[in-house]
Amino acid sequence: MSSIKLFKSAQALIKHESFGKASKSIGLTQSALSQNIKKLEDHYGVKFFQRENGKTKPTVYGEMLISLTDEIVDIEDKIINQISLIDNTKAGLLKIGLDPYLSGAILEPIISDMMGIYPEIKYRFFYLSTYSGVAQLKANKFDILISYDQRNIRPDSNKDLDTLDVIPIKIDSPKFYAKENHEIFKNNKEISIDDIFDHNIYTTLPPAWFHDFYEKELGKDIPYSEIVDKIFLVSADQNLHLKMVEKGNGIGIFYEFDLINSKEQLKLIPIKNFPEKLNAMIAINKKWVKSQIAKIFLEMVSSRFS
Repeated sequence: MSSIKLFKSAQALIKHESFGKASKSIGLTQSALSQNIKKLEDHYGVKFFQRENGKTKPTVYGEMLISLTDEIVDIEDKIINQISLIDNTKAGLLKIGLDPYLSGAILEPIISDMMGIYPEIKYRFFYLSTYSGVAQLKANKFDILISYDQRNIRPDSNKDLDTLDVIPIKIDSPKFYAKENHEIFKNNKEISIDDIFDHNIYTTLPPAWFHDFYEKELGKDIPYSEIVDKIFLVSADQNLHLKMVEKGNGIGIFYEFDLINSKEQLKLIPIKNFPEKLNAMIAINKKWVKSQIAKIFLEMVSSRFS
């Protein structure tokens, strides 16, 4: 018998303080559970449990066991997950809903890590705005949603997220850049968000955080469509945006790593009150039975961004 089953028996007994309830919780007979506990105690030569006021309580050795059992079981589960993933027949397909601006900030480093360990996993990406992401996740259009955290953007969105498990993440914000000789830098004045809209803007889509920032700066509600109408070029091709900005034709929203292949020196536009950090989230349906692939993906997200 695997020793992990003995630790899982101890884990159940610690939680329920009753052989009857503990055995039912892990699908064993009461006799089998009792035998597992005895094997564990015989192996280490100490008593982990004792009867106290009609309940099964941990001894001083049992208290020590409490602090380690969860970790032991968790490591075993991770080993099983890894073995399942390395087995090509269980690689499968992971479908990810994604706000385009978070591709480089969150998705690319995680996918890069996963491809190195699990090359057989396949991915399908669904690019969408933060505003439509939750509804499509609830409709099971994909397995995982990566978007800006709606709870910080729309106060009424908590209800929308009731059926989801959410991992909050803090990330650097993308920033506005223009060519060094662009006219927006000429007057050396403090630049506001309204000043930006006096020029051509190139972007994937006006992201939700930007809509929120714009509303707060103006102190009034602004329809999302109004921001879209102000954008000169909405395109999914970030390289195209970069080329247009390099030619001096306008302003682009980029992360620093988007500029690695830039042939021109682009200058950061210091916008008044612009946020340094943004709130993002990884969300899944609470009732969704997570595949081994998704579990590993979520663990990598948590370890990298926690």
